[in-house]
Amino acid sequence: MDRVLNAEFQPLRLEDDDIAGDGSWKMVVSSDYGLLPTSIKTYWFSEMKLDLSGYTRDDLTVYFRNSFEQRASSTSLIWNVDDPSNPLKPFDATFLETVILTTVPITPNQLVSAAISAPGFNQIGIAALDFGNFNRNHIIHGTNTLWGIDTSFGADALTANGEAFCRIIQTQDFSSLEPTAAENIYCYRVIALPESYNRTSERGLSSLFLPACRILLNCMIDKEADLEYMMRLKRSYELANQV
Repeated sequence: MDRVLNAEFQPLRLEDDDIAGDGSWKMVVSSDYGLLPTSIKTYWFSEMKLDLSGYTRDDLTVYFRNSFEQRASSTSLIWNVDDPSNPLKPFDATFLETVILTTVPITPNQLVSAAISAPGFNQIGIAALDFGNFNRNHIIHGTNTLWGIDTSFGADALTANGEAFCRIIQTQDFSSLEPTAAENIYCYRVIALPESYNRTSERGLSSLFLPACRILLNCMIDKEADLEYMMRLKRSYELANQV
């Protein structure tokens, strides 16, 4: 049987936390996002999970055909500049968005690392980062997107307070679409931001809006031969224990 699995993330609206004055952000419209519980105070995330236990109880396997993302509206930001001779630098206004759907849960520290380098690839050892022990089979769907100011259209001058729409500078897709017999697919959306404008800085981002995001997984649910299914279950448990 054919199915379309759907992971939904709410929009996110953030503003500079001028009370803290340390470059951190605060949420101004209630949503299910929160700060990642790490020492980094500029990473926000939302999580949910897709329950596949009804299929696993019937010993069924989920085969993925493709996956794609949808956006509800445009991404935009606002900045402050105190001195026209010291304009906002476009590179300082970039931020990262990472979306991951995986068959095993990811820790907060691993989500920070995932924003820097996608999980499932061979990683170099960096003491401050926890890349986990993922391989491509874990990651059903994954994208890294670098956003920046669209200075070619729809942006104010960078020499004064202004706002602009955002454009994609780079994007990477690291989806595996591997079949799974796991009970859950864990879904994450992580926003890695620069430090915000505050009362002691001369320039920087002061507000950010990201629209709601939807990930659709086009798949087929079917029964495998017993031996293949048992081997897939064994492999799923092994992978979960390795991470």
